[in-house]
Amino acid sequence: MPVFASRWVYFVLSFLVTAFAQPAWVPWLGYLAGAFGYALFWKGLLGFRRRRDRFLLAALWFSLVQGVQLSWMATTDYMGPLIYVLYLFLILGMGVQFGILSFLVSPWMSIFRMVAVSGCWVVFEWLRLYFFCGFTWNQIGLALAGSHYSLQFASVCGIFGLSFWVLWVNLWALKAWTEKCKKLAFCWGALACFPYLFGWTHQWVIERTAPVSKKLEVLLIQTGLFPEQKDLFLDMPEAYLSPLVQWQRILHVLDGSKKADLILFPEAALPLGAHVAGYALDDVKHIVQEDFFPPLESPFAIFSEGQWKVNNGFILQALANQHEADIIVGLDDRDWTGKYNAAFHFVPWKNKYSRYEKQILVPIGEYIPASQFRRFSQFVSASFGVYSSFDPGKESKIFHSHVPIGISICLEETFGHLIRRCRLLGAELFVNITNDVWFPHSKLPEQHFHHGRVRSVENGVPILRSCNTGITGAIDCFGRVVKVLPKSETQVYAMHLTLPMQSYRTLYSLWGDAGILTISSLGMILYLLRKSCRKCITRLIF
Repeated sequence: MPVFASRWVYFVLSFLVTAFAQPAWVPWLGYLAGAFGYALFWKGLLGFRRRRDRFLLAALWFSLVQGVQLSWMATTDYMGPLIYVLYLFLILGMGVQFGILSFLVSPWMSIFRMVAVSGCWVVFEWLRLYFFCGFTWNQIGLALAGSHYSLQFASVCGIFGLSFWVLWVNLWALKAWTEKCKKLAFCWGALACFPYLFGWTHQWVIERTAPVSKKLEVLLIQTGLFPEQKDLFLDMPEAYLSPLVQWQRILHVLDGSKKADLILFPEAALPLGAHVAGYALDDVKHIVQEDFFPPLESPFAIFSEGQWKVNNGFILQALANQHEADIIVGLDDRDWTGKYNAAFHFVPWKNKYSRYEKQILVPIGEYIPASQFRRFSQFVSASFGVYSSFDPGKESKIFHSHVPIGISICLEETFGHLIRRCRLLGAELFVNITNDVWFPHSKLPEQHFHHGRVRSVENGVPILRSCNTGITGAIDCFGRVVKVLPKSETQVYAMHLTLPMQSYRTLYSLWGDAGILTISSLGMILYLLRKSCRKCITRLIF
């Protein structure tokens, strides 16, 4: 085969291996991508001598890889055609990062340089956290999340540590391939296998030293509503379901359900928020047993126009009383402190609740970005039909239920440092409530779900997830799936499961992302110092 043609074979093969090597796509391809997927690309790339050609090819190739993995974003049903602009900006931006990285890759690399290159990529991925609300998707370390054994390595160094390892192993593959050395090939094979051997050993030890403390009976609700069904859209009034009808759908699947300690509802589960008294008490009596009603007083009820009117909080407290179960639910809320996308915790017969306010808001969906630029914000508002913003919450909180619960809403689950904060506050169970309906018929639910698996392993804590549409289910502390509901965008479900409560302290929960960032930074600094010293010595000699 001609040399030129062989290069493009490398490009195509490496693309097919890496683009689909995420657990949301083809999990077993992660074994290949984590071992040599990127090395295949670099092998072809190094045949081009001009640095500009290398940069452009690397940027284009990685943009195409990201185009596949972020294809869920190119969904215009609710986002409109402008979402393509953001989609292209993101995949090209990450392509530029990879193009810059490829400047540092050479046929003959020292171990110092390999550490520096891997560390540089970790810093690139970490810097994405500071783009708008933070872009947390598509770390290349997700290739190791296809197997729960290799995923255990995240308990040491987090998702960025997995990315470091993937790059590190691929650079060893390239070095062994280029230098045609058996010892290097052996080192590469050992490094590629290490996360799997570590994971098996790690799990074996933890299962014997951190036994199951108790079992939690859980009921997970998946509401299965499109936006036009939940809220009244002027252009689709026929699709709208009244709040009372929405409650009837939920209560229908709750009837006859097994006894539970905890019931979870998804993010923004119902219209009218937490405190809008939009239900006549007489109507509520037809769907909830009156014996379990909380007192007709603030914050649950008001007397108006000659009758009692109640809110969602009233119904939820009544359900908590009736089922003798704690309830966690997502509802919008507004008070004197601001307007929030919030999670509420109701306890049987307490007649009061705890509230967590979402800290990381989604640009456009939950707040208007760059509001200081008036014309731009007006354009965004008009294009997406968003004319008001939520206020961000100020702190992570723990809901004290049968076990301490760390709560996250929607994409907050993808921020490792935020979930770690809940662990440091004492959480022994994570709960994520979400709504992935804004990108229908896409891979977003799967991508989101597997980020949850990473968070469970990073912190050694099980996770419960309740979604409006998406993947509702439970994950144990090793990132293994306990039970999930069928993926659906139209059906309402209630799933009962027994969750073994097993948690343990991890190194990642101790040092967070600072551990791998320190290693990466030191690797780059030492490489630069070593390179500078060699130049100085060369000048002195010659």
